[in-house]
Amino acid sequence: MRIALSCMVALSLMANAAAAEDTSVVKPQNKFKGPVKVFILAGQSNMEGHGGVMTLDRLGEHPTHGYLLKKVKNSDGSYVVRDDVFVSYKHGSGDIKRPLSVGMGAWGKEWFGPELMFGMEMGDFYKGSLFSSKENPVLLIKTCWGGHSMYGHFRSPSSGKPGYDTGEWPKPEDVGQSYRQMVKEVRECLANLDTDFPQLKGLKTEICGFVWFQGWNDMCVGENIRKQVYDEYCSNFVHMVQDLRVEFKVPNLPVVLGELGVGGEKVDQNMLDFRAAQAKIATAPELKGRVGYVRTASFWYPELDELPAKMGAEEHRVRTAAAAMINEQMKGKPESSDAKKMEQLIKEAGDKALNEDAAYQQAKKECDKHVCNWGCHYQGSARVYCMVGYSLAEAMKPLL
Repeated sequence: MRIALSCMVALSLMANAAAAEDTSVVKPQNKFKGPVKVFILAGQSNMEGHGGVMTLDRLGEHPTHGYLLKKVKNSDGSYVVRDDVFVSYKHGSGDIKRPLSVGMGAWGKEWFGPELMFGMEMGDFYKGSLFSSKENPVLLIKTCWGGHSMYGHFRSPSSGKPGYDTGEWPKPEDVGQSYRQMVKEVRECLANLDTDFPQLKGLKTEICGFVWFQGWNDMCVGENIRKQVYDEYCSNFVHMVQDLRVEFKVPNLPVVLGELGVGGEKVDQNMLDFRAAQAKIATAPELKGRVGYVRTASFWYPELDELPAKMGAEEHRVRTAAAAMINEQMKGKPESSDAKKMEQLIKEAGDKALNEDAAYQQAKKECDKHVCNWGCHYQGSARVYCMVGYSLAEAMKPLL
């Protein structure tokens, strides 16, 4: 009997040791106690997310909010993965349906958007908050498409048809397509919750808020319709919110939106005029007490202007010298009369010179720490995208 018992204990210990080493052993799912708190994140490319993970460490240099870096990056250099916050995003290169971390932006695993820090803050908020001792999981449904407008693509039914020609983008038959797609994707996500997110199986859902980050395409319209687009931006947004409230039966749905803050405070009059059109939403009587407006221009910081300018000046210096050298070398030769050939030779010489020029390489190295994308995408600054997400969450919290 003792021998049999000893054998059983030994086998049990061996099995436990094997399970500990086998990372494929399924761990028990997190048991949540409350309904899933759902937030719809909508807009265009800046909501899709063009923040480069390669610039994330710059967040730690923020003068007042550098501590936020520890919320998304572990001390060993790995990135935090939340087990209580989930993201659904129908992405062109493959749907995203997984726990929140970096890599949920527009271009794959090296990119992210406002959802990262917004989700971190909302996860903390519902993890045993003043409002509840229960742990509520959070679900972010991203419905965003680059290049889509409020006056056209996101125009909701109660706004009616535009009283002006929208041209080829969008075509008349495509007006409202993004609004319709947004509603469709939210419904599909909630209907397939048990399958797509087994961790949330059996839980009820509650749509708690709507988050909006958009504006570039409305700001860039032609002068022939610019005034109408700006004048109706607020009313179109209000109509969209009202339609969503009816669609999902949430009559007091809280909403927050982020200003188009590209370029910071020193921008042209057109940008200022558009920002003023956005700011009107904060005082819309239909949304009184249920709206938060976040200024994002202040998140733009000097290096986003200074470093690209310095690198550009160094590149211009090097390429100008390379072009002069090639023109001198080819003077009088038959190739000098071939414009395409000369252009190719000058480019190749310039590229080679840039690789060998120490001043340019140093300027590029410094720039790459902060800038990895276009200006309209906040230069790809992870710091900016994190501050946007954090601020949108802070604006949402009092409305919940």
